[in-house]
Amino acid sequence: MDELTRTLWEYAGKYRLEGCYDRGMQEERKENERVVEKNREKLEALCSAELWGRIENLSDALETIGIIDEEAAFVCGLRLGLSLK
Repeated sequence: MDELTRTLWEYAGKYRLEGCYDRGMQEERKENERVVEKNREKLEALCSAELWGRIENLSDALETIGIIDEEAAFVCGLRLGLSLK
């Protein structure tokens, strides 16, 4: 991402993203956050320290992949919008 696109990405994430979720998406997101936290707590209690570390690494890697995909989708949408101008 170039500097301008990065600035727009950060602005959108901080000030505009919430307005893009409809009510159903907001409720589904909150429910999934609760499910994630509940399962995280259960797994941490059941796992050895080594296994828990591997699960955390897996989770972090999946989160990073999601962030990269979101950034790419944002850039694609921005470029598409600019090309239609």
